[in-house]
Amino acid sequence: MSSLSNINIIDDNEILSEKLGYQLEEIVLKLIKEKQLITIGLSGGSLIDILVTILPRLQLPWAHLRFFFVDERFVSFTSDDSTYSNYQTKLFKKLPITEKNVIQIDPDLKSVEQCAQDYENKLNEILDENDQTFDIVLLGMGPDGHTASLFPNHSALNVNQGLVTFVKDSPKPPPERVTLTLNTINKSKYKIVVVTGESKSTIVKEVLNDKSTKYPIGQVNDLIWYLDKDAASKL
Repeated sequence: MSSLSNINIIDDNEILSEKLGYQLEEIVLKLIKEKQLITIGLSGGSLIDILVTILPRLQLPWAHLRFFFVDERFVSFTSDDSTYSNYQTKLFKKLPITEKNVIQIDPDLKSVEQCAQDYENKLNEILDENDQTFDIVLLGMGPDGHTASLFPNHSALNVNQGLVTFVKDSPKPPPERVTLTLNTINKSKYKIVVVTGESKSTIVKEVLNDKSTKYPIGQVNDLIWYLDKDAASKL
């Protein structure tokens, strides 16, 4: 498997985790020659468990990394639904980083609209004024083809202004969320999606073989795919 192959099908999740990790390391070490801060967007779901097994073993310039969230639920950090809380519990404590390395939402604001604007302001602070794009976004995909908190046929998909938008009526609970816009994701330098499980195999086939764009994940350009054998079973 080439480290820069666009479609990587890997039978074993431990090997998948390692291949993903080493590609991240390769990208980061390339970018650090060109810039001081490297931005890495994280997604929830099964991606956390894949990263936990490899990220602590990587030789990365940790002080120069800024982790943020591709999307986040507008819930308290004490909630099991909080992506930040899950990463803090499972992964961040194992990494040589501090609070300044992680950009998160403020769940105590009065509304999800305010939360989205506040999060956008924080993200703007870590972007280079000469380069208004994120470096790496790590995405997942739901069984309905959603990615981040961009769901099929949802109005949030059509938001083109700004880095971030909000969702008040997510078809998957909890209903209120903050998410990068599709435009922001597409402008990112490296877009990597990790998909596992047979329940997602039909959409994987439609997007990769049939070039369908009816699902949000099919509207992300130049994706690097990491698939387990179940997700790839219909290719």
